[in-house]
Amino acid sequence: MKPAFSIFSGIVFFFMFGCRSGNNENIQVVTQDTVYDYADSLDTDSILNVKSKALLWHVTDSNGLKIRKPDVAGIDTMSAQSVIQLVNNNYDSIHLDLVRISHDTIYIHIPNSEMLTERIGSTGAEMFMASTTFSLTSVQGIHFVNYAFVAGEHAAPGVFDRSDFKNLQQ
Repeated sequence: MKPAFSIFSGIVFFFMFGCRSGNNENIQVVTQDTVYDYADSLDTDSILNVKSKALLWHVTDSNGLKIRKPDVAGIDTMSAQSVIQLVNNNYDSIHLDLVRISHDTIYIHIPNSEMLTERIGSTGAEMFMASTTFSLTSVQGIHFVNYAFVAGEHAAPGVFDRSDFKNLQQ
């Protein structure tokens, strides 16, 4: 039994001290959320700046709030990452990150949700959520959008599909 213990002790000693790479540098990983600056004035604080509605599903307010197809065809042939890039390029103050796609659900993280949840009001938040949900579910095979963000006064995270916005459909 004593030789087996000696061999075992030798193996443990080897792995504890013999498998060092010699690199004694400390590695530090820093993770940060994206931070966006917002204007402090009331008139620009509640405005969600949209650059182009032509490429994405969008909500119009003529004759009541209604969701509209993109003016330019092709969103249904785009990848999920391309649609997210379009959303991020079109909305200055709200940024979407693709987490993953699993089966028929796309998982989205909004790192700084203050503009969405606190500053654009309930109608603005609903318009944004409807626009992004319809745009993302235009991607082939995607039927649900799972949004992850810090909940606020005007929006809450969760799983959404087009039926959640029946009040905006014709």
